[in-house]
Amino acid sequence: MDWHPWGAEAFAEARRRDVPVFVSIGYAACHWCHVMARESFADPGLAEKLNERFVAIKVDREEHPDVDDTYMAATQAMTGQGGWPMSVFTLPDARVFHAGTYFPPRRVGQVPSFSEVLDAVHQAWTERRAEVETSAGQIAASLGSQRRQQAGLATTVTTQDDDAAPRHPEEPGVPEGPGGPNEPGGPMGAGPRSGTPRPAGMDSEELDGLVTEALAVLTEQEDRVHGGFGSAPKFPPSPLLGFLLEESAWDPGSAAAGLAVRTLKTLGRSALFDQVEGGFARYATDLAWALPHFEKMLYDNAQLIGHYARLSVHPAADQPCRERAERVARLSLDWLRERMRLAETGLLASSLDADTVDAQGHHAEGATYLFSDAELRDAAAAVGLGEQHQELLVALNRGVPADEQAITRGAPLHIDEDTPRTLHFDAPLSQAQQQLWQQLVPELRRRRALRDQPARDEKVVAAWNAQAISSMATAAALWEDSALLGQAEALAERLWQVHVQQEPTGASEADSRGASGAAGGMPAEEDAGRARVRRISYAGVPASELGGLADHAHLAVACFQLSSAGADPGWIRRGAAVLRQILRNFVRGQDGGIEILENPDTAGLLATAQQGPLLATPLDGPEPSSVAALAQALQMAEALELLDAEDLRPEQILQHVRLAAAKAPTVIGASLLVARRAGRRSPAFRFIAGTAEDLVQVRRTGALLGVPVEPVEKGSQRPGADLQLSVCLNSVGAMVCLPPVSSVEQALDALRG
Repeated sequence: MDWHPWGAEAFAEARRRDVPVFVSIGYAACHWCHVMARESFADPGLAEKLNERFVAIKVDREEHPDVDDTYMAATQAMTGQGGWPMSVFTLPDARVFHAGTYFPPRRVGQVPSFSEVLDAVHQAWTERRAEVETSAGQIAASLGSQRRQQAGLATTVTTQDDDAAPRHPEEPGVPEGPGGPNEPGGPMGAGPRSGTPRPAGMDSEELDGLVTEALAVLTEQEDRVHGGFGSAPKFPPSPLLGFLLEESAWDPGSAAAGLAVRTLKTLGRSALFDQVEGGFARYATDLAWALPHFEKMLYDNAQLIGHYARLSVHPAADQPCRERAERVARLSLDWLRERMRLAETGLLASSLDADTVDAQGHHAEGATYLFSDAELRDAAAAVGLGEQHQELLVALNRGVPADEQAITRGAPLHIDEDTPRTLHFDAPLSQAQQQLWQQLVPELRRRRALRDQPARDEKVVAAWNAQAISSMATAAALWEDSALLGQAEALAERLWQVHVQQEPTGASEADSRGASGAAGGMPAEEDAGRARVRRISYAGVPASELGGLADHAHLAVACFQLSSAGADPGWIRRGAAVLRQILRNFVRGQDGGIEILENPDTAGLLATAQQGPLLATPLDGPEPSSVAALAQALQMAEALELLDAEDLRPEQILQHVRLAAAKAPTVIGASLLVARRAGRRSPAFRFIAGTAEDLVQVRRTGALLGVPVEPVEKGSQRPGADLQLSVCLNSVGAMVCLPPVSSVEQALDALRG
């Protein structure tokens, strides 16, 4: 196969040859991507046909999520379904005219073979060109309309009085002169333009109603038998769990508590969680979470580690649940360090494959992870456990064979002593059972290490590493774990060195800071300019393409989270620099409103493919939406007093919460979390005086409730000192610090009141 990388050159080649483009989109851990590569792309005849009639482009969806988003929308619109590998045929200008997913090497029922698809597309191109081009134009127009509608959910507002209206530049990066939005009248160096309507923030009463509606819908959608939400295949609802945990930490009697605790308890004892080594698989193919699709993704685990760390100290969880949650989180952190950390750079790899490949090149999905009853007995005997304990351990495991087709059909499963099975517990283990299992785990780990291992995708993704940093910093604050905080900070430092390019603040901005060195509270250090984030690196070398909104927003959040957890307060300056870059390059005024770009399309290809800019949409997938990530970065900057009255505020990009809370709460969990924080007027803890133990409690409370802790002044910690803690409210119209109190409980009472 003559594969081309995604970019303008490949499409220029298609125009030169006057042929269509075939775009294959997948990712390293995708089982069916490897299957199609072996069956079709490695076939010399098919490769010759494809190379002769098309320009072929291979896209890693993790490197180019914008390409994946655009063509997934097209594939779903044209076929009613989507998935990977994605097989897309486009005009030489990138507009889609045919799409599908996996195509087999030979026809299966109504599913054509890949060769038949190539022939049909070639025939349409050569014999019905005008029809093909018309269809591509209609699809592009439809995609653009759909994208604008979804993006508009977050920012469509009604006008209030003009005095409260924000200001925003017409184009990103274009100064308007002294006092304009790219001057430091707003500390971030870019802010909304006068005349753009600022939405009314959702007050606590409105938010209470929206949250109540959302929880009622979620309660109806919960699978009370097997845990989680919806039907198979079942995915961990990671962004939603973050909201449910924080909501119930403020109110342990909320329905959110049961939803969060039940889901996390189920996932933690299921086969989705690697009971031997830690880490979660991508999803389960069955209702009961007993048969995972075995790939392990960094973005899932980065989120779930933080969730289990919160559950380990959560007021709605009982002590056994807390202990199990901490065990899950710590084992998964061990897995990150041992299996995902890249020795060359110290950064975290993207994923582990679902397949295990043996020495003969045979692929077997999940083979590394499965144990038969006979193997469990033998391992138990090897660690000195008697026959009674051996039988108990075998009986505890309710795992299933890796036979997805049989499970999907509901066919009887053949299980005997030698049948390899997943490790899955369908009920919580008692303390005695857990102790017995822990005796067995080291031996299972030793035996598993002797097996062939799944391949690792050593690509580094900035957004996913940043999410891991945030969770590590949060866990460190919750557990008072200085070693873990040091690991989080070291990972962040390395990510910054490899993936971030500093851009100093312009001269006019620097001059305006004057003797104080800052404007409106913005840090005036050398690194307080703008910071451009590269999404991808390999072996410590970053790719040339600028990262997307998610990469920038998650890194800004991670920087703020590190400082709040007790790391170097200089991380606030770095987070502000990243946020400044977002506001300059990813947020722009349009038709009297605001547009948020997912990724500037420098080649213009995706803008053509969907007849308009690649706008960010506010709905969560397996990761928080990039709009929600930006809202969280803005909200944390607001809480840390980095925003001026003219800067973009989180409530301006959270209007979809009003529309979706009662209709689709599962896809706005990350936005609900930020809306709640903003609705509490973006509070922050200011530690004025107290003991080291007092500060630990303040940081733990802040990490659990989503309240950042301002940098602590030197000398404020003193043995025997009485606690003096203030709560600062930092949203527009509520910028005030409350009188100091002498306990965390009093501070929370003031917030709740």
